[in-house]
Amino acid sequence: MNESLTWFTWWHDADLVVRGVFVLLIFFSVVTWWLIFYKLIQLIRAERAGQAALRTLANGKKLSDLAKSLTSGTPTYFLALEASSQDKGGTLDSRMNQVLREQRINLESGLTLLATIGNASPFIGLLGTVWGIMHALQSLDSNSAVSLDVVAGPVAEALVATAAGLFAAIPAVVGYNLLLRFLRRVTCTIEGNAVRILALTKEI
Repeated sequence: MNESLTWFTWWHDADLVVRGVFVLLIFFSVVTWWLIFYKLIQLIRAERAGQAALRTLANGKKLSDLAKSLTSGTPTYFLALEASSQDKGGTLDSRMNQVLREQRINLESGLTLLATIGNASPFIGLLGTVWGIMHALQSLDSNSAVSLDVVAGPVAEALVATAAGLFAAIPAVVGYNLLLRFLRRVTCTIEGNAVRILALTKEI
């Protein structure tokens, strides 16, 4: 029972700095996992729509039927919609390039935040670690009798801050790298579909 209490009593002994660091890192961790799952679902939808467009074009269907066969809101859907629209403002090539840029920015959104969390979290955790060690040293300085009970709380603060920093940083870094690699594959598929759709419009 005493060992269990040692793991949780650090919060009671911690000051506002260490508590703030811990809460911030937990918030970063929640944001990280939410971003990873959100971007993963978004990229999977975009990849499936891109592959569906490939099959549709391979079957020789008309351009007007392409948008209807795709999941709405996906990048390839917007490309097909733009190509089949009757808007004469500007050339089709420039309008398709604009759609590609907009969709690429949309797919990349959130990755910068993920990379920032991965880079910043260890340093924020290090701040809590250093602060906890300073707290431990102050406890030693103010007590003539050195004992484990005196330094246990501050040392626990430092260890928890370190663990929280790594807990937030590691998934963010791994998630960013995997999502970036997936994004490149999805982008390649989308750009390939844009070329095929443009070629199809020129045949009409």
